[in-house]
Amino acid sequence: MDAITSSGKYLGTDRLKRALTNAERDQLAKVLRTHDFAGASLVALRFAYKLTRGQERARDLFGRVNVRLVCTGWDPNEVALVKRLCRLVWSEHTNQKHETDVARRAEERFLREQETEVELPPAAPRRGDPLRAKTEGPTTPSIEQDLIRLEEERADDARQAAKLTELRADLVKLREIFRAKKDDVNVDFLDQWMAGIEDPATMAEKTGRDPAEFHLAQKRRKRVIERFLAEKNGVPSDDEENE
Repeated sequence: MDAITSSGKYLGTDRLKRALTNAERDQLAKVLRTHDFAGASLVALRFAYKLTRGQERARDLFGRVNVRLVCTGWDPNEVALVKRLCRLVWSEHTNQKHETDVARRAEERFLREQETEVELPPAAPRRGDPLRAKTEGPTTPSIEQDLIRLEEERADDARQAAKLTELRADLVKLREIFRAKKDDVNVDFLDQWMAGIEDPATMAEKTGRDPAEFHLAQKRRKRVIERFLAEKNGVPSDDEENE
């Protein structure tokens, strides 16, 4: 199967189920140049910057867009290249935001479920559809107001990202502790929880375990987490005080 059909449609590596050959890469590059890939990329990159409010994040987003274009393909007979790239920018941005929100909520809820005293970050504010005009507040904010708002949002994003990174690292360490203790039930519990599954019955179905195993493992899980957090915060755990 040819990567580019006689009508000019590029099928994409997902449909081809293989990587492009050198000749096909050259042919695709020629087609993209014909449709002003440089100009279309500039428009899409500006759109990415508008969504992410940061040059590095915009470049990262646009890099994933280029990968998506190569993987999923493009038909110039159906949509212009600039529209295709902008649609991929919006799709990638939406997917990344959803995955980040889901991961953060799962991690925060997991630690709350263990009744720990971890200080969790507040939920990120909903900013709505960036393509839809805002209906609240002044319609023509000053440059100073825009700068203050952008700096506050960037600072909030940085705090959220740092806290999320810390939480993920803690869960990886907890998983390693359970593995070292050969506590496969709690390893499965963590894996399922981070996959967005909270119901023990569904966990049991996915892992082939009895739901009662997850309930019985709760005390072990809580004990390990309490000791882990105590060591992390430099506070003697109950086990150490009793020694």
